[in-house]
Amino acid sequence: MNRQYIDDHHLVARYLADQLPDTEREAFEAYYLEHPEIVQEMEAAARFKVGLAQLRESGELESLLKPTPWFRQKQYQALAAGLAVIAVGLFVFFGRGPASQPALVASATGLVDRLRDPLPVVATAPIMRMRSTAADAELRLSAADQVFALRVLPEVEATPPRYRITLSSIGTDESLRGVGEIGALVPDAEGFVPVYVNSTKLAPGRYQLTLSGDTGTSAANDSSTFLIRVIPHSDHR
Repeated sequence: MNRQYIDDHHLVARYLADQLPDTEREAFEAYYLEHPEIVQEMEAAARFKVGLAQLRESGELESLLKPTPWFRQKQYQALAAGLAVIAVGLFVFFGRGPASQPALVASATGLVDRLRDPLPVVATAPIMRMRSTAADAELRLSAADQVFALRVLPEVEATPPRYRITLSSIGTDESLRGVGEIGALVPDAEGFVPVYVNSTKLAPGRYQLTLSGDTGTSAANDSSTFLIRVIPHSDHR
């Protein structure tokens, strides 16, 4: 994902219109979190979109497109300015909460709630191959948003020690649907690869976590898969 791709594929307008497929949306969200200038463009586009919608609903858009005396234009300028302030406020409050953040991150500090407070981190048991039909790990959702801190043990050591993790949901027909992907992960002192999962991207069900060597490592073509079961917070079994 780069700026040329964003411009060529009109990602800003398509994102605001909720027309991006999940994989493209997540890649775009990860990009704009690192490039504040993209957020500024989205704010400007959101202001324009909301302003037009409000004027259209009030019936004032048609009259604005007609020639009007100069003394009447000031009131519409004030109206547009007020709509812009409202649009920015709505975008900041609703557009930068957990829903706009990636599913997988290397550090939990970047994941916040809608009030910009850090999401609580829930430590989990280390994940390693269980060699059974049972899930390799279980994550229990809470009524509140949170972050799951995972530590995954690779079956094949990568040189240099750099890994990539992909998380996919498993459908009733056993098909896989991508939830998130992250690379450049470095193992800890015990050899486990740490990664943080945003609970707002999870629904109860089965997931497949795939760990492989990152691009350019000796284990780039080797992967380990783990079965994860996500349990709803109301499930006390």
